[in-house]
Amino acid sequence: MEPVLNLPDGFGNWAVAFIVCNFNVDVGPEIEILYPPTVAFSTADLTAICFNSFPEQQNTETAEDLAFNFTVTNNSPDIKLSSPNSPHGSADLFFASCVFRQEFDDTMKRSFNQRSMVLISHHNFTSFNNRILQVMTESGAISDPTTLEGAHAQMNNWSPPSIGRHELPFLGHVLTLDIAPHPSFPLQGLAGSTPLVAESHPSIYAYEPVGSWDTIMYFMPCITDLYVLYEKLILCESVIVVAKSPQLASEAVSSFLDIIRPVPYAGVVKPYMTMQADFRSIGIDGGTPRPFIIGITNPFLLKRIVAAAEKTQDTRPHILYLQNFDGPVPTRRHYSLHHKSSRNVLLDLPGGGIEVHTPSKRFLKSDSAVINQIESTLKLDSQTSSLGPLIRRHFAELTAQFIAPINRYLATSNVVSPGGHQRYASFSIPEFLASLSKYGTSVKLRDQGPIQRHRNRDGLYAAFCASENFYSWLDMKISLENEASAGLLGAAPVGVKGS
Repeated sequence: MEPVLNLPDGFGNWAVAFIVCNFNVDVGPEIEILYPPTVAFSTADLTAICFNSFPEQQNTETAEDLAFNFTVTNNSPDIKLSSPNSPHGSADLFFASCVFRQEFDDTMKRSFNQRSMVLISHHNFTSFNNRILQVMTESGAISDPTTLEGAHAQMNNWSPPSIGRHELPFLGHVLTLDIAPHPSFPLQGLAGSTPLVAESHPSIYAYEPVGSWDTIMYFMPCITDLYVLYEKLILCESVIVVAKSPQLASEAVSSFLDIIRPVPYAGVVKPYMTMQADFRSIGIDGGTPRPFIIGITNPFLLKRIVAAAEKTQDTRPHILYLQNFDGPVPTRRHYSLHHKSSRNVLLDLPGGGIEVHTPSKRFLKSDSAVINQIESTLKLDSQTSSLGPLIRRHFAELTAQFIAPINRYLATSNVVSPGGHQRYASFSIPEFLASLSKYGTSVKLRDQGPIQRHRNRDGLYAAFCASENFYSWLDMKISLENEASAGLLGAAPVGVKGS
């Protein structure tokens, strides 16, 4: 299908609005600029965007811009969303990319002013939208109306998003964007070991993670926590990421979700939440209980969410503290009541933390060779070494090994309808586990004895097949197979209208 061209509002196919928020000492966050000014946000949505666009912890030493991301529920029925091609975006969520800037100003009560520029979109193109804001704010004021008008005018001439590559002129740059057929394609944005040609405009992948493992790993309690986190997320369990800044929180959430791809995390994703957030979306304050992964910086908010989740979900979310620590990152946790400098507790957030329960890595065995590689790379502290490719490739391979037995079983029940569509017979967990027992899995499981390993194997796969993640993965698999059989996954490069 050819992209639909010559639409009157090209900007509306990519985004909803730019918003500049100013922190007024007397009244709190307020809207300074909304562009285009005709966008019909509800008061509730504007308030939510305002409060989420500022850090909850104020640090007068912050000199560099903070870039972070958050989502708010779309409660603005008068906003007309458009995106004629796949991907069509979300009708239920607004995805926000934000740049926060704090500048010294001796005329202000607190000697500095704080502003945030926010790009609101119905597309979850986080890395790309971050890049748009970076270009807009790197050389000038954060609230320059001329920049907003120029950005809007150029985006208005872009062809609508569609699967494939886009060459998009933007404020003196050319932004190259690659949109994968599904957000959960693994290893998006990861360069090959030997690029054939040096690209003049390196591609941004629409769904690539925005965090850097070279940064995140230094804040981790220990290296083997990666496997605890992986298991929690692959089974669609709830995780709370606690960090000192909204940038670290939102980047960590993005990077953590990436390691289970191509399995889409089916729970609620909130890269950054504040005290003023709508908690019904994660099953609190009257909402339907759902698994979630959220990033927060407020320890009082942590206590509120944990208490509510334990009440509504009968289980405690996994809590991951990301902090500055003394010394190297250990390979594993040390549980000692006398080890006060342990990375097990929240040391330096105001208000104190919550006692960390021993994380239960119930099924998976850590790969000692990979753990040692990560440890060695961390000790090098080198600008030339990168943890990203190592961690992302390892967990992508682990996920491929994990889903291989399910693909094998599904292949035995695959039926092609007369119309050429893939169809699978009703999925039976007992029958699948029998197939798993016969053919096995290459995933490494805990415990030395074969009987316990087999129990762990069956427990892991039974939990996955009963989770929301299984159905999100199966839905993705079927839809991609049907699109591929219909020849819908190929796409030519597109850019501005008429090009």
